Amino acid sequence: MNKKDSCIIIDFDGTITKKNVMGGVVPSIISTLRSEGHLGSAYSEAAYALEAKYRPMEISEDLSFSEKFSAMNEWWEKHLDLLLSSGLHIDHLKLAANSEKMILREGAREVFNFANENKIPVIIFSASGIGFEPIKFFLERVNLLTINVHIVSNQFIWNDNGIATGRVEPLVHSMNKNISVLNLQSEKAYTEIENKKYAIVVGDNTHDAKMSEGVDFEKVITYGVINEMTEKNIELFQKAFDKIVLDGESLEVIVKDLV
Repeated sequence: MNKKDSCIIIDFDGTITKKNVMGGVVPSIISTLRSEGHLGSAYSEAAYALEAKYRPMEISEDLSFSEKFSAMNEWWEKHLDLLLSSGLHIDHLKLAANSEKMILREGAREVFNFANENKIPVIIFSASGIGFEPIKFFLERVNLLTINVHIVSNQFIWNDNGIATGRVEPLVHSMNKNISVLNLQSEKAYTEIENKKYAIVVGDNTHDAKMSEGVDFEKVITYGVINEMTEKNIELFQKAFDKIVLDGESLEVIVKDLV
């Protein structure tokens, strides 16, 4: 791949960040908001209940794509509305982004630095329920929010006091996390990649293999980051992705396809 004609499309939670941290699992940036109780116990209990209901649908092998799409849309509508009714403040998102459990994956800094030095657009897709702002805060904290990096995720409307008063459509969830949503959310980011010939796609969910859908690239190389080292998971990822990055291995391996 010619790096001048390439872009990187990458997931955030469990891909840019480490999922297995301090002997436990940190599934997403929103999980720190729940587990650390920043919005109170009522929010945490309701959020965990939503996850218990909808997460099995997300990973089900029996539901159709349309059924999963409808379920994921319903999940995030309810979750974002729960955040609004719980009094979400911008400072809550800063607390989540600054949690000691939010750690860069090995090789992520090298990938971002390489992309910045070579003016390669990096599109970060995230279906996180607290999306854009905490990812921005996290990348600023680790000094990786450069001009070539674009974040595509759920967003809130904020009042002058830093309180969330509404949510921005369209919602981003695991079933629509691709370039069709990018075109709706960020015309600038879409313009930067629509004429690229090649794409590197990186994610830790089998649905992430389709994040490049929406642009007719000449060549796409997909990398699956496996955080849960089960035989079944490895088999699913080998079917969904071109290449595999095991937990503990460096993301820097993807740079080899851009040199």
